[in-house]
Amino acid sequence: MSNESKVHTTRRTSTAVDAAALDDERKPSIRDVALLADVALGTVSRVINGHPNVREETRKRVKAAIVELGYVPNMVAQSMRSHRSMTFACVMRDFTVPVLSMFVESMQKEIDGFGFSLMVASSYHDTKREIELLLGFQQRRIDGLVIATSSEEDPALLTMLREAPFPIVLLDREMPAELDSVTVNHAAGVRQAVHHLADLGHRRIAIISGEPGVHPTQSRLKGFGDAFAERGLTLEPELVRHATFARNAGYTETRHLLELANPPSAIVAGGTSLLPSVIQATRERGLVIPRDLSVIAGADSDVALLATPAFTVVRWSHDQLGKAAGRFLMERLDNPRLPQRRLTVDAELVVRGSCAAPRQTAALRT
Repeated sequence: MSNESKVHTTRRTSTAVDAAALDDERKPSIRDVALLADVALGTVSRVINGHPNVREETRKRVKAAIVELGYVPNMVAQSMRSHRSMTFACVMRDFTVPVLSMFVESMQKEIDGFGFSLMVASSYHDTKREIELLLGFQQRRIDGLVIATSSEEDPALLTMLREAPFPIVLLDREMPAELDSVTVNHAAGVRQAVHHLADLGHRRIAIISGEPGVHPTQSRLKGFGDAFAERGLTLEPELVRHATFARNAGYTETRHLLELANPPSAIVAGGTSLLPSVIQATRERGLVIPRDLSVIAGADSDVALLATPAFTVVRWSHDQLGKAAGRFLMERLDNPRLPQRRLTVDAELVVRGSCAAPRQTAALRT
């Protein structure tokens, strides 16, 4: 090889090295982040991978360094090293129900800081679809699941939940009992609702709820029965209605109640999505709320708040539930041997304008 060729080759190699050096300058490394944040490389890695056992002050410092340097983690390599997809899933029966969307938003905010994304799906309250979704999630290799199941009694579904290869947090469900869960004490809110109606003079009080085999219905019926016993009232089976949580079920059950020879003077609509159909059935009968019928909604919503009159509701914190569900998944990923965790949030009565004394009682008082 001639001297001229050697010189040309050397220059080309030198240029390539300079370009690589410039490229390194433009692409900060994880080591640069650690130096700027004044932490160990392992700490930066834990922050990037979403481990919960990092002090919040340290986490903020590392994230600030990442932003300042413009460091972009290689998510593909990170996923391969950790064997994680960095994805959680959330299954609800119906995402058109606004309060359920509030739960998802709170959960998303909780896991955002750990670098996890959230996949959502509707089950339409169908057990077969839930089983199909679980199979699909296994193929997608998700890292965790939050689910409000349609049944707490179906053997096939319960077995799949127990044997799932990822952590699961139950939303307002208690079975399988060994899984983590976030639930609502609906009984507390319904108990307050019945006491409120009884104080107004109501004696024929009805309740509409969903399937009897799931926690929300069981909890509501317990609070309903407890309140009747505490007030010495007679609980009449014909006024206890439960079918499904679907909106049309609320309409059908309300029509049934209002067509009784001795209809109720008050209804507790114990389901998140039941209120609109209860209103529709009531109006079709030519009744006015609360003059002819008092109504308490089983969850707060824009419909309940903006209606005229605004509806008295049983309310709980979806924000608290969503944050806890996200936190439970992160902690379970970090330590699969943790004992089973359960958060129960109390429901409370919020009094507005949809309840009044029954017409007979009101007439006696005048």
